[in-house]
Amino acid sequence: MTLDELTNGEPFDAVIIGGGINGCGIAEEAAARGLRVALFEATDFGFGTTWRSTKLIHGGLRYLEHGDVRLVRESLRERSWLLQTRPYLVTPQRLFLPMLPWTRRPGWQLRIGLAAYDLLALYRGVPKHRALRREKLRELAPYLPGSAGGGFSFYDARIHAPERLALELALEARRLGAVIANHTRVVSVTSDGKRVTGVVVEAAGEAHAIPTRAVINAAGPWVDAVNEHGGLPGVELLGLTRGTHIVFELERPLGRDAVFSNTKRDGRVFFAVPQGPLLLVGTTDDRFDGDPSSIRPSSCDVDYLLEEAQELLPGMGLTRDRIRYAYAGLRPLQRVKGGPEAAISRRHAVVPHAKHGGPEGMYSVVGGKLSTFRPLAEEAAALLGPPRKRKTDNSPVAPGWNLVLKETPLSLHQKHHLRIYGPAIAEVLALGMEPLCEHAGAIAGEVRYVATTEEVKSLADIMMRRTGISWSACRGLCCAETVAAIAGTVLGWDGSRQSAELDAFRAELDFHLPSVESLDLGMA
Repeated sequence: MTLDELTNGEPFDAVIIGGGINGCGIAEEAAARGLRVALFEATDFGFGTTWRSTKLIHGGLRYLEHGDVRLVRESLRERSWLLQTRPYLVTPQRLFLPMLPWTRRPGWQLRIGLAAYDLLALYRGVPKHRALRREKLRELAPYLPGSAGGGFSFYDARIHAPERLALELALEARRLGAVIANHTRVVSVTSDGKRVTGVVVEAAGEAHAIPTRAVINAAGPWVDAVNEHGGLPGVELLGLTRGTHIVFELERPLGRDAVFSNTKRDGRVFFAVPQGPLLLVGTTDDRFDGDPSSIRPSSCDVDYLLEEAQELLPGMGLTRDRIRYAYAGLRPLQRVKGGPEAAISRRHAVVPHAKHGGPEGMYSVVGGKLSTFRPLAEEAAALLGPPRKRKTDNSPVAPGWNLVLKETPLSLHQKHHLRIYGPAIAEVLALGMEPLCEHAGAIAGEVRYVATTEEVKSLADIMMRRTGISWSACRGLCCAETVAAIAGTVLGWDGSRQSAELDAFRAELDFHLPSVESLDLGMA
């Protein structure tokens, strides 16, 4: 259905603004309840905070420190559900927590916290924690500092492609009858003075007025900006914090285990998480008051993370020339005054604007985290009409996906990369197994598949948020022209359009996943 047809159609029960994990989750939940909804995303599904996370589905061990037991319990329940239903995207992740001279908590407190974490999880889906003597920790993680006096191992979960989880929810919403549109910006919210009546969206340079009875603003870091541009009474809901990561290509793989610790300089939470042959290190946690669209890592961020990584992992030989790229994202947390950034609650809230002088039927989503999108979606969808709760389904989304991969002649590296397609793996393979990128393990069939079925509008959509090729050491630069040619055949891009898409992709790559050299030049 075209935007022109929507303009002249029946009002939607709700329009959801923002195609991150929360917006896509709300659209899927509302559609599953039989509501008529539309989801509009200004850029691409998963583009914002979802795409730039540490790629962990964690229960929030550090939230126990602030006494938020309810959030931890909820996070652990959702972690278990994701491990059960989407094992091709979410897998158990063992983490080491070493006792270092700069560790902020004594061992007995950490032991109690980890025991409580296990108890709240009811051991669902992952093993319980273990205390590790110094010798055992040294055997398992010889790259840690010699000053490590033992420590612990515990389990959380890793998500291989959070942006694809958001996409899956959007596509499922579409299958259930929702309208979904990326690269379609909501520029205003209309009302009759008392109640929401519609939204105005822009796509391809044209404006369209879409009627709706309710609007849910789930634009993440852009929530306040959407409300301001939408003509709503001014109310600042967000307290943004900035998180930066750097990615190393190692001389030898770290293995499968991650490390969880505190930074030596200021005690912030710090992760080192293996991503196949790469190592993801982060993160910073600084308040941010600028334009969310301007978020980009800085050379200072890189220096800070590199210094802390070298302190935590001296045996890994981490040097600046090993950093392949950096990225930065924003946490759209609830606005609070003062206090440390790490103490700001990660709980979500669905704010009715009628309580702040706005129209009835207008809501904004603030806070939340990647692992708890489902309860947020349930709460938001319940506001839209009579409750028609769906039955919880804990069965795997794609049973047999691993058997399909196992039977192919592809390398282990390629199979590991292709697991992110889950239920679509057989279709991807059928469209061609020609190698595309040795760094990512990508094949031609996945480009043909996503271009045909996954709402692709640009080469950057394909490289950065469908196939994940740009997360590899080469950032996709080694195969971008080949991908543009394959996608061009499917999407009808002529030579001129392919060239324009390549230029736009390289510009987006340099901004969002810049190399260290690019950041250094920016400071010159």
